[in-house]
Amino acid sequence: MKRSKTNTGFLYFLEKIVRSHPFLYFIIRQLIRYTNIFEEDADGVSFLNFNKKVNIIDVGASDGISAKFFSRKLNVNKIICFEPNKSYAIKLRKLNIDNLIVNEYGIGQFNKYHKIFFPRYKLLSKNFDLITYAYYNKQSLKKRINLDFKFKKNISIIESKIYLKKIRKIKTKIDLIKIDVNGHESSVVKGLSNIIRRDKPALIIETGDDIQIIERYLKKHGFEKYLFLKKYNKFAKIKKNYPLNTYFLQKNHLKLRVT
Repeated sequence: MKRSKTNTGFLYFLEKIVRSHPFLYFIIRQLIRYTNIFEEDADGVSFLNFNKKVNIIDVGASDGISAKFFSRKLNVNKIICFEPNKSYAIKLRKLNIDNLIVNEYGIGQFNKYHKIFFPRYKLLSKNFDLITYAYYNKQSLKKRINLDFKFKKNISIIESKIYLKKIRKIKTKIDLIKIDVNGHESSVVKGLSNIIRRDKPALIIETGDDIQIIERYLKKHGFEKYLFLKKYNKFAKIKKNYPLNTYFLQKNHLKLRVT
Protein backbone atom coordinates (compact mmCIF):
# COMPACT_ATOMS: atom_id res chain seq x y z
CA MET A 1 0.00 0.00 0.00
CA LYS A 2 1.37 3.41 -1.01
CA ARG A 3 0.71 6.91 0.33
CA SER A 4 -2.39 8.46 -1.27
CA LYS A 5 -1.39 10.47 -4.33
CA THR A 6 -3.95 11.86 -6.79
CA ASN A 7 -1.75 14.49 -8.49
CA THR A 8 1.86 15.29 -9.34
CA GLY A 9 4.08 18.33 -9.14
CA PHE A 10 2.98 21.29 -7.01
CA LEU A 11 -0.51 19.85 -6.48
CA TYR A 12 1.05 16.70 -5.03
CA PHE A 13 3.10 18.83 -2.62
CA LEU A 14 -0.08 20.59 -1.45
CA GLU A 15 -1.96 17.31 -1.21
CA LYS A 16 0.77 15.84 0.98
CA ILE A 17 0.44 18.76 3.40
CA VAL A 18 -3.36 18.60 3.44
CA ARG A 19 -3.41 14.86 4.15
CA SER A 20 -0.94 15.17 7.03
CA HIS A 21 -3.59 16.45 9.48
CA PRO A 22 -7.12 14.97 9.70
CA PHE A 23 -8.89 18.27 10.43
CA LEU A 24 -7.09 20.08 7.61
CA TYR A 25 -8.02 17.26 5.26
CA PHE A 26 -11.67 17.44 6.40
CA ILE A 27 -11.89 21.19 5.70
CA ILE A 28 -10.08 21.13 2.37
CA ARG A 29 -12.13 18.13 1.21
CA GLN A 30 -15.29 20.20 1.77
CA LEU A 31 -13.85 23.06 -0.28
CA ILE A 32 -12.63 20.84 -3.14
CA ARG A 33 -16.27 20.28 -4.10
CA TYR A 34 -16.39 23.87 -5.35
CA THR A 35 -13.27 23.64 -7.54
CA ASN A 36 -12.32 21.90 -10.78
CA ILE A 37 -9.66 19.73 -9.11
CA PHE A 38 -9.88 15.97 -9.49
CA GLU A 39 -7.48 13.05 -9.82
CA GLU A 40 -4.92 13.86 -12.49
CA ASP A 41 -5.02 10.64 -14.50
CA ALA A 42 -8.83 10.83 -14.75
CA ASP A 43 -8.21 13.37 -17.54
CA GLY A 44 -7.76 10.34 -19.78
CA VAL A 45 -11.55 10.03 -20.17
CA SER A 46 -11.39 13.08 -22.50
CA PHE A 47 -9.21 11.08 -24.90
CA LEU A 48 -11.41 8.01 -25.17
CA ASN A 49 -13.36 7.29 -28.31
CA PHE A 50 -17.00 8.06 -27.48
CA ASN A 51 -19.03 8.64 -30.61
CA LYS A 52 -22.14 10.05 -28.98
CA LYS A 53 -23.45 11.30 -25.67
CA VAL A 54 -21.94 9.29 -22.86
CA ASN A 55 -23.82 7.25 -20.25
CA ILE A 56 -21.79 6.77 -17.08
CA ILE A 57 -21.97 4.59 -13.97
CA ASP A 58 -20.15 6.20 -11.04
CA VAL A 59 -19.60 3.72 -8.18
CA GLY A 60 -18.42 5.35 -4.98
CA ALA A 61 -19.74 8.71 -6.18
CA SER A 62 -18.93 10.36 -2.84
CA ASP A 63 -20.02 14.01 -2.69
CA GLY A 64 -20.11 14.40 -6.47
CA ILE A 65 -16.59 15.54 -7.29
CA SER A 66 -16.23 12.86 -9.99
CA ALA A 67 -19.73 13.45 -11.42
CA LYS A 68 -18.95 17.15 -11.77
CA PHE A 69 -15.66 16.30 -13.44
CA PHE A 70 -17.34 14.02 -15.99
CA SER A 71 -20.05 16.58 -16.73
CA ARG A 72 -17.34 19.15 -17.59
CA LYS A 73 -15.05 16.86 -19.56
CA LEU A 74 -17.52 14.76 -21.55
CA ASN A 75 -20.68 15.14 -23.61
CA VAL A 76 -22.79 13.46 -20.93
CA ASN A 77 -26.24 12.04 -21.45
CA LYS A 78 -26.75 10.39 -18.06
CA ILE A 79 -24.73 9.74 -14.89
CA ILE A 80 -25.96 6.92 -12.66
CA CYS A 81 -24.40 7.29 -9.21
CA PHE A 82 -24.13 4.63 -6.52
CA GLU A 83 -23.35 6.06 -3.07
CA PRO A 84 -24.42 4.28 0.15
CA ASN A 85 -23.53 7.15 2.50
CA LYS A 86 -26.69 9.16 3.20
CA SER A 87 -24.99 12.55 3.69
CA TYR A 88 -23.15 12.17 0.38
CA ALA A 89 -26.32 11.04 -1.39
CA ILE A 90 -28.02 14.26 -0.23
CA LYS A 91 -25.15 16.33 -1.64
CA LEU A 92 -25.31 14.45 -4.93
CA ARG A 93 -29.01 15.21 -5.33
CA LYS A 94 -28.27 18.92 -4.91
CA LEU A 95 -25.82 19.03 -7.82
CA ASN A 96 -26.86 21.06 -10.83
CA ILE A 97 -26.26 18.26 -13.34
CA ASP A 98 -28.90 17.15 -15.84
CA ASN A 99 -29.93 13.48 -15.80
CA LEU A 100 -28.03 12.66 -12.61
CA ILE A 101 -29.53 9.56 -10.98
CA VAL A 102 -28.61 8.81 -7.36
CA ASN A 103 -28.89 5.32 -5.87
CA GLU A 104 -28.39 5.28 -2.09
CA TYR A 105 -26.62 1.93 -1.96
CA GLY A 106 -23.39 0.36 -3.14
CA ILE A 107 -22.66 -2.41 -5.61
CA GLY A 108 -21.38 -5.87 -4.76
CA GLN A 109 -21.38 -9.42 -5.97
CA PHE A 110 -24.39 -10.21 -3.75
CA ASN A 111 -27.34 -8.36 -2.22
CA LYS A 112 -26.35 -7.90 1.43
CA TYR A 113 -25.34 -5.55 4.20
CA HIS A 114 -21.61 -5.13 4.59
CA LYS A 115 -19.46 -3.69 7.37
CA ILE A 116 -17.36 -0.63 6.63
CA PHE A 117 -14.84 1.26 8.75
CA PHE A 118 -13.99 4.96 8.63
CA PRO A 119 -11.82 7.33 10.69
CA ARG A 120 -13.34 9.89 13.05
CA TYR A 121 -11.27 12.82 14.23
CA LYS A 122 -12.21 14.52 17.50
CA LEU A 123 -11.40 18.19 18.05
CA LEU A 124 -12.74 20.32 20.91
CA SER A 125 -15.46 17.75 21.68
CA LYS A 126 -16.65 17.74 18.06
CA ASN A 127 -16.49 14.72 15.77
CA PHE A 128 -15.38 14.97 12.14
CA ASP A 129 -16.03 11.87 10.07
CA LEU A 130 -13.64 11.27 7.18
CA ILE A 131 -16.08 9.30 5.03
CA THR A 132 -13.85 9.39 1.94
CA TYR A 133 -11.55 7.10 3.93
CA ALA A 134 -14.25 4.43 4.38
CA TYR A 135 -12.75 0.95 3.95
CA TYR A 136 -14.29 -2.52 3.88
CA ASN A 137 -11.33 -3.91 5.79
CA LYS A 138 -10.29 -2.49 9.18
CA GLN A 139 -6.63 -3.42 8.84
CA SER A 140 -6.42 -1.76 5.43
CA LEU A 141 -7.85 1.42 6.93
CA LYS A 142 -5.29 1.35 9.76
CA LYS A 143 -2.47 1.05 7.22
CA ARG A 144 -3.88 3.94 5.20
CA ILE A 145 -4.17 6.18 8.29
CA ASN A 146 -0.57 5.42 9.26
CA LEU A 147 0.65 6.20 5.75
CA ASP A 148 -1.28 9.43 5.17
CA PHE A 149 -1.61 11.19 8.52
CA LYS A 150 1.16 12.47 10.78
CA PHE A 151 -1.26 13.62 13.47
CA LYS A 152 -3.14 10.50 14.57
CA LYS A 153 -3.67 11.01 18.30
CA ASN A 154 -7.38 11.89 18.19
CA ILE A 155 -8.39 9.49 15.42
CA SER A 156 -10.74 6.62 16.22
CA ILE A 157 -12.11 3.98 13.85
CA ILE A 158 -15.88 3.76 13.54
CA GLU A 159 -17.75 0.68 12.33
CA SER A 160 -20.91 1.05 10.25
CA LYS A 161 -22.97 -0.88 7.69
CA ILE A 162 -23.96 -0.19 4.10
CA TYR A 163 -26.24 -2.04 1.70
CA LEU A 164 -24.80 -3.55 -1.48
CA LYS A 165 -26.68 -4.81 -4.54
CA LYS A 166 -25.75 -6.87 -7.58
CA ILE A 167 -26.93 -4.95 -10.65
CA ARG A 168 -28.62 -7.44 -12.93
CA LYS A 169 -30.12 -5.05 -15.45
CA ILE A 170 -29.92 -1.41 -16.53
CA LYS A 171 -31.89 -0.40 -19.60
CA THR A 172 -29.44 2.33 -20.55
CA LYS A 173 -26.41 1.32 -22.62
CA ILE A 174 -23.35 2.19 -20.52
CA ASP A 175 -20.24 3.73 -22.11
CA LEU A 176 -18.05 4.40 -19.06
CA ILE A 177 -17.80 2.96 -15.55
CA LYS A 178 -15.76 4.58 -12.77
CA ILE A 179 -15.11 2.56 -9.59
CA ASP A 180 -13.50 3.97 -6.45
CA VAL A 181 -14.46 2.04 -3.31
CA ASN A 182 -11.25 1.63 -1.29
CA GLY A 183 -10.44 -2.03 -1.75
CA HIS A 184 -13.79 -3.50 -2.78
CA GLU A 185 -13.36 -2.93 -6.51
CA SER A 186 -13.31 -6.58 -7.63
CA SER A 187 -16.67 -7.22 -5.95
CA VAL A 188 -18.10 -4.19 -7.77
CA VAL A 189 -16.80 -5.43 -11.12
CA LYS A 190 -18.48 -8.79 -10.54
CA GLY A 191 -21.65 -7.04 -9.37
CA LEU A 192 -21.72 -5.21 -12.71
CA SER A 193 -20.74 -8.27 -14.76
CA ASN A 194 -24.00 -8.34 -16.75
CA ILE A 195 -23.52 -4.72 -17.83
CA ILE A 196 -19.82 -5.17 -18.60
CA ARG A 197 -20.42 -8.24 -20.78
CA ARG A 198 -23.33 -6.60 -22.59
CA ASP A 199 -21.98 -3.10 -23.27
CA LYS A 200 -18.17 -3.47 -23.11
CA PRO A 201 -17.78 0.00 -21.54
CA ALA A 202 -14.50 1.72 -20.78
CA LEU A 203 -13.60 1.29 -17.12
CA ILE A 204 -11.50 3.48 -14.87
CA ILE A 205 -10.81 1.68 -11.59
CA GLU A 206 -8.87 2.82 -8.56
CA THR A 207 -5.85 0.53 -8.25
CA GLY A 208 -5.90 -1.61 -5.11
CA ASP A 209 -4.69 -4.95 -3.84
CA ASP A 210 -7.26 -6.76 -5.99
CA ILE A 211 -6.24 -5.15 -9.29
CA GLN A 212 -4.74 -8.37 -10.69
CA ILE A 213 -7.94 -10.29 -9.89
CA ILE A 214 -9.85 -7.61 -11.82
CA GLU A 215 -7.35 -7.78 -14.66
CA ARG A 216 -7.73 -11.54 -15.08
CA TYR A 217 -11.52 -11.29 -14.97
CA LEU A 218 -11.77 -8.48 -17.54
CA LYS A 219 -9.17 -10.00 -19.86
CA LYS A 220 -11.63 -12.83 -20.53
CA HIS A 221 -13.96 -10.21 -22.03
CA GLY A 222 -11.40 -8.54 -24.28
CA PHE A 223 -10.18 -5.75 -21.99
CA GLU A 224 -6.55 -4.67 -21.73
CA LYS A 225 -5.01 -2.55 -18.93
CA TYR A 226 -3.71 0.96 -19.60
CA LEU A 227 -2.43 4.00 -17.78
CA PHE A 228 -2.92 7.59 -18.91
CA LEU A 229 0.20 9.72 -19.34
CA LYS A 230 -0.96 13.24 -18.55
CA LYS A 231 2.30 14.80 -19.71
CA TYR A 232 1.81 13.42 -23.24
CA ASN A 233 -2.00 13.12 -23.27
CA LYS A 234 -1.87 9.52 -24.37
CA PHE A 235 -2.42 5.99 -23.08
CA ALA A 236 0.26 3.38 -22.51
CA LYS A 237 -0.06 -0.31 -21.79
CA ILE A 238 0.79 -1.17 -18.20
CA LYS A 239 3.91 -3.31 -18.12
CA LYS A 240 4.87 -3.46 -14.46
CA ASN A 241 3.89 -0.65 -12.08
CA TYR A 242 0.22 0.24 -11.74
CA PRO A 243 -0.91 3.89 -11.56
CA LEU A 244 -3.44 5.40 -9.14
CA ASN A 245 -6.24 4.58 -11.60
CA THR A 246 -6.13 1.72 -14.07
CA TYR A 247 -8.03 1.96 -17.35
CA PHE A 248 -9.50 -1.23 -18.78
CA LEU A 249 -10.27 -0.68 -22.44
CA GLN A 250 -11.28 -2.36 -25.66
CA LYS A 251 -9.47 -1.45 -28.88
CA ASN A 252 -12.40 0.66 -30.06
CA HIS A 253 -12.01 2.94 -27.02
CA LEU A 254 -8.62 4.17 -28.18
CA LYS A 255 -8.30 7.02 -30.62
CA LEU A 256 -4.72 7.96 -29.71
CA ARG A 257 -1.41 6.31 -30.40
CA VAL A 258 -0.59 3.87 -27.61
CA THR A 259 2.93 3.16 -26.36
